[in-house]
Amino acid sequence: MKEGKQDKNINASFEEEIKKPYYDVFYLDSFKLPYKKLDVSIVIPTYNRCPYKPGTLKEDQNPLIWALKTAVMQKPRIKEIIVADDQSQDNTELVVKSFIKQNSNLGIFIRYVRVPERKGISFVRNFGTRLTTGKYIFFIDDDAFIAPYSAFGGVYTLEKLEKKGLKVGAINLPTYGRESRPTKVMLQKDIGVIDFVRGIQKANKDAFIKEYLGDSNSSKFLDPEFQILNPIPILNLNTIAIVPKKVFEEVGGFPEHILKRMEDREFGCRITENGYQLYYQSDPKFQCVHGSYGLKSGKTFLGDDWFKKMNKSISLKKAMEICDCPKENTGARINSNSFLYDYILAFFCLIYDRNKKGAINWINKVYDEFVCEGQTALFGNSHIPVPSESERKNMWMSAINQGLKFVKEKHTKDITKIDKALKELENKKLDRSDIIGKIEKL
Repeated sequence: MKEGKQDKNINASFEEEIKKPYYDVFYLDSFKLPYKKLDVSIVIPTYNRCPYKPGTLKEDQNPLIWALKTAVMQKPRIKEIIVADDQSQDNTELVVKSFIKQNSNLGIFIRYVRVPERKGISFVRNFGTRLTTGKYIFFIDDDAFIAPYSAFGGVYTLEKLEKKGLKVGAINLPTYGRESRPTKVMLQKDIGVIDFVRGIQKANKDAFIKEYLGDSNSSKFLDPEFQILNPIPILNLNTIAIVPKKVFEEVGGFPEHILKRMEDREFGCRITENGYQLYYQSDPKFQCVHGSYGLKSGKTFLGDDWFKKMNKSISLKKAMEICDCPKENTGARINSNSFLYDYILAFFCLIYDRNKKGAINWINKVYDEFVCEGQTALFGNSHIPVPSESERKNMWMSAINQGLKFVKEKHTKDITKIDKALKELENKKLDRSDIIGKIEKL
């Protein structure tokens, strides 16, 4: 069969598949679910996502309000919401406190906390998470719409897998960029990939799994009654995910160091390196519509405007138009050159300690595809403005230099700790627990 015809057949099968009722975000409305309330704490890190004051006509154009509204609309209801503010300079505090007052009768504890100083998203996520009381942490972004059964889908999937004897560290949910449906079909092997040998990372959390097309029996379902898709194991985690709090605590949370990108990938690596498995629950009814507020891409909204059916305040289409306006001092938004530089640096540092050859493969790939050819697809976005060749080469060199300095600094600190431990272990009177305790602190 010719490639073109094969692609058309796959697309036709997908378009037919996605029309089936069990992909609708409201499909579970007609079922009695096994939870009265979810023991879930939603953590929303935020920075300058409320340009408009509460009580004004434009209040519903604040991206943080979208995340908050869809968080309190979860079915069944969740336990609490923690909004952790990274020193916003806009109306964030006023907006959140107004929202708390308006929703005080829902039985959901909502807390606003402001970190003592601006330290970046990893610190803020960790700060907020340490204040939670739920069994599960649901990490979402402050410009995201989460579908009404997203929290349920994550918890139910996780607990189903645990009943099978699996050690689950996180459930990643489908994340659609300015859309409310999958936009591509991919093989399972190409979703959620990190390869430390080849220096490759692929997210593709907006994809529908090709193996599920044409499967007319129940083998694609985790639960045939609820028509919930089977999750797939992955290695590449993003932060639209549900994580048991005990796992978060065990791995030490998100990395609080110089990296401004891929802190979620590093967090995922910590989880798998502690013996847990990551899973991607691709079922579209558990989706997140991510706005990427402040990123100008020209992309128009595609899919069902399910939020408008739940809440008359704003449509998904209008919200995505609001997001498509260039801004830098908001969220983790930075200019395109800084994004490219941080991406090169972050993945180099992420790989280096785990596989030096993979780090070399990564910087070679960046040189060939980005520096020489001017391509940006390997950074997850082929529409990013491309700097000049001399700028690209300088970015490549600077990222390697800064990455190696970071590795050196980290190793120096580690060696200092080891030297201290060795000196302490010279004490012959230490018992087993003392010795193990000192090693654990390294």
